[in-house]
Amino acid sequence: LMLLLLLLGCFGPLLNFAEAATTTTTKKKKSFTLPLQEYISVIDVPVQLHSSAGKRRVRRPLHVTEYYGKIAVGNPPQLFDVVFDTGSGNIVLPTIKCSEEVCSRHRRYRSQSSSSSVQLAYEDDTVLQAGQTERDTTSITYGTGKLTGEYLRDSICFGYGITKDRVCATSDFLGVVQESRFPFIELPFDGIFGLGLTGLSTGTNFNFITRLTLDDSDMEPVVAVFLRKLDADEDSEITFGGWRKERVSDNDEMHWLPIPKDEAQDKGYWLVTMRDVYVRGRPLQLCDDDGTGSRCQVALDTGSALSMASPYQISALMEAIGLEEHCENFGSLPSLTFELDGEAGKTFQLTLRPEDYLEVSKEGCAAGFQPLQLPPNLGRMWVLGQSILRKYYSVFDARRWRIGLAVAKHSTTKREERMLATSEDGGKAKLAAHQPERCVDDDKHMQEQPFSLPGCQSFASMGYCHRFVPLAKHYCRHSCSLCNGGNASKAISLAATPPKSQSAAQVKTAITAATAAAAAAAAATTNAGTTTAAAKAADVLVQPGAGIQVGQAERKHIRVRDMGEML
Repeated sequence: LMLLLLLLGCFGPLLNFAEAATTTTTKKKKSFTLPLQEYISVIDVPVQLHSSAGKRRVRRPLHVTEYYGKIAVGNPPQLFDVVFDTGSGNIVLPTIKCSEEVCSRHRRYRSQSSSSSVQLAYEDDTVLQAGQTERDTTSITYGTGKLTGEYLRDSICFGYGITKDRVCATSDFLGVVQESRFPFIELPFDGIFGLGLTGLSTGTNFNFITRLTLDDSDMEPVVAVFLRKLDADEDSEITFGGWRKERVSDNDEMHWLPIPKDEAQDKGYWLVTMRDVYVRGRPLQLCDDDGTGSRCQVALDTGSALSMASPYQISALMEAIGLEEHCENFGSLPSLTFELDGEAGKTFQLTLRPEDYLEVSKEGCAAGFQPLQLPPNLGRMWVLGQSILRKYYSVFDARRWRIGLAVAKHSTTKREERMLATSEDGGKAKLAAHQPERCVDDDKHMQEQPFSLPGCQSFASMGYCHRFVPLAKHYCRHSCSLCNGGNASKAISLAATPPKSQSAAQVKTAITAATAAAAAAAAATTNAGTTTAAAKAADVLVQPGAGIQVGQAERKHIRVRDMGEML
């Protein structure tokens, strides 16, 4: 996910498996609703406070969620768990050519096992000829991680392993042949299913939404996303080929917002335009600050845990909200209104109450809005992420070039704590408490390519522990004093060689290289956490109609888009 994603935290994941999928057929076009699984973790985010003493920033915990589901690739089908992300433009899957542990811990695509697989030499769809060795590859950086993929084409189906019904489409995708250890080795899913527009894709034929616009597609180029309210007894889902009216609140209807097609296609994001943000009825003039009727662009991103804008805009918004340190004024905090352009000259008021944009904990309140400095080519753009998309059922329509938003109809029944199966208790035990990790400095992996960062002692001495929190938590827990007191005396170093001597400028250059693409991609955030996740997946080749069972085992979870450094 080019935009994206992750910080830290440690929470056991809450696995949520939907139990049903729906398939309908209308005028020869099909739609399919795919249940989504969730992993919930906790991250620390900066929060801007306001008081009589002035502005200051503190860090607060915030829950973030990964949403992923099953796809089947090839014939016979090979099953994969993938994150569905409207802020990313490529389908990315590990292949059997990637032999490192980082790949072998996930399911890997086997082209030789699929009768419908096509090897591509170049991004223009040129087929790789027998005996040809020259071929292009694409490298993508996701925050602090990097991968390289070859070009492939195969059928992609929804429904295998879930129901007897299925819908398929053919698409080009990136088959990973090499990837960095961090963060990919710790991800609980196998790949990324980009649902962004062509500007974020390797080429037009690699864009799944574009594929759906073709006449031979079984589905309309429409995707709808329903995200579960975190305390509600319901399941998240994604629908391909249409949207479900039953997901819209009884007190609302679908509101359609036009997409500036050419600009959206060029930038790759699902964009709508915004006139301004209102707090207590007062316009903040965050878009039309020069009185010329200018608009802000807004990207709706299912892969982003947070909502973001420029540091200036977020600072102005948080100042207008007036959040106090311990959230004592929660009951008097204002609602926020985002005035978006609708169809036929109308406007749509996207309204958030304090409970929609804040999360309350014993430490205080954490805001779902965070600052992010975007590249100049993206202009004055906001990113609205999962906290908004939980309240609003969202429809992404590339046939009519519009986005639909409606207040989602959530269950009023509260969800009890989910139970996780273990071999000892047969699934009756509650979610196990997180087991503390060893107090470790991992100099060895920190110094490896592609980024060649310094040893942890140098990293800490230069003051980077707090500036680059994901790297600190992953590599330098001891030197950055991130260990529990009981573990401090057991600190060890995994350095294979003495730490390299590097200047502050060299370190900054290395870290910048590790995060530059995330800034250019411009979007979401979250954190790294340790969770109880699905057991390590072996390479799986299943026959049509076969199901797959998911067990439980101890494993880390790190969000794919690591933007903590920028926050």
